[in-house]
Amino acid sequence: MRNIVRWVIAVGLLGLANSASAIEMYFLPDSSMGNIGDTVEVSAHVTATDTMRGFTVYMYYDTNKVDLAGAPTVGSLIAGLPGLDFRYQDHTVAAPFRLEVGATVFGTSFWAGPGELFKLRMAYRGCGDVPMTGDFGMRHPDGSFVPGDFNPPVFLVCDRVPQRPDSLTIRWAPLVGSELRWKAVTLDTLDRVLLGPPLYRIWRMEIDPVPSPYTLIDSTTGLFYQDTVMTVIQHEYYIDAVAP
Repeated sequence: MRNIVRWVIAVGLLGLANSASAIEMYFLPDSSMGNIGDTVEVSAHVTATDTMRGFTVYMYYDTNKVDLAGAPTVGSLIAGLPGLDFRYQDHTVAAPFRLEVGATVFGTSFWAGPGELFKLRMAYRGCGDVPMTGDFGMRHPDGSFVPGDFNPPVFLVCDRVPQRPDSLTIRWAPLVGSELRWKAVTLDTLDRVLLGPPLYRIWRMEIDPVPSPYTLIDSTTGLFYQDTVMTVIQHEYYIDAVAP
């Protein structure tokens, strides 16, 4: 029965891919972040639908970085329906990065969206951004298929460590002090986009008359800092960036 369902859904998606009334599958939360060893639960929802009796979705993602931490569970939209066949097939040898989840109601108990179809509990295995792609389709009680737009979640694994700020310039302003400026940091050390502006830390070292270690003197979320130390002692500065 499952092989027949797969084949018919593929035909339905090809034949109706340009339909303006396609149903959308989306996930809450749409992005999740954590560290290796963490688990996160996301729930798959559908937008408004007519009466439905089944769905199938094929999801593809890098299982070296994120994978199932347990069997998918039925969502609130179809929970408790009599005759429900809820199933999944975890990454087979033939398709190591594909997860299939589907459900069919046998009888006369159907459902209509919007609502939650199922939940996934995922475990983080390796650092990186892990997007998901997929194919999704549903079917009416009479067996006819409707297209589905798949709006995938994104998993962000490992802390974002900002790159070091670039293009530091220092200007001495008489009666004011040292004025420091630098470029904004937007990427982390793995070249991933930061989730928000970093915190910039200002470090200062005395050179003359006696060299001393760098000392943290302040921090800011801006791109400008004024050191008002009024002295003839020579200084060196550097700026680094950390997650706020």
